[in-house]
Amino acid sequence: HLSINYYSIGTDMDKLITVKAADDVTDEYKKEAKTWTKWDSKSRKAFNYNYNQEERVLVLEGSATLTPIVGADDEKVDDIVIEAGMSVIFHVGFNCKWKITKRMKKHYKVFPGENDAEDVEEEATITCDVCGKGCMPESYFVEDGELDICPKCFDKDKEKYSGAEHQKEGQKFVEKKTSKKKTTAKKETPKKKEAPKKKVSLTKKAAPKKKK
Repeated sequence: HLSINYYSIGTDMDKLITVKAADDVTDEYKKEAKTWTKWDSKSRKAFNYNYNQEERVLVLEGSATLTPIVGADDEKVDDIVIEAGMSVIFHVGFNCKWKITKRMKKHYKVFPGENDAEDVEEEATITCDVCGKGCMPESYFVEDGELDICPKCFDKDKEKYSGAEHQKEGQKFVEKKTSKKKTTAKKETPKKKEAPKKKVSLTKKAAPKKKK
């Protein structure tokens, strides 16, 4: 049985995360999880997330390393590794950095408090694998190594990242080409040649004389 609990600094009663090994996840939990929202990390590699509401998760595929973010600089907390089959409950107040080590798919559901809105979605984030800066609005995805590259790092070494997929908001971006209309010159219809006018002789020919 794997159950990991972290406590906020100064409070021993605040449980922030609970992780269960795949063998300990009940059939009832798995059945319920099938009705939850399905999430796919796709090209996302790393992002920070602060849980303001309780979230329950069942990892279907892949793996990730969670690094808890704590308030005190001298507070050392071990990383948490979650893998396929595990269940995770993120309690209110848990703040961490996600690092997707293998493309992940999961079922998840947010359980809002009494004064919270019902529908809450995770904020989409893409972080550059070279400089570590966020680049959600525009990025380049390199399939070899599953790297996300920000435009600045991409421009520095375009040859290295040749063949990368240009993305905007995490989706493939295809620039629309404006088709130029070809102006074709109107062909002039050839003028019909007028038949040459017959010349009319005004001089009357003399009638031939009758032979006697």
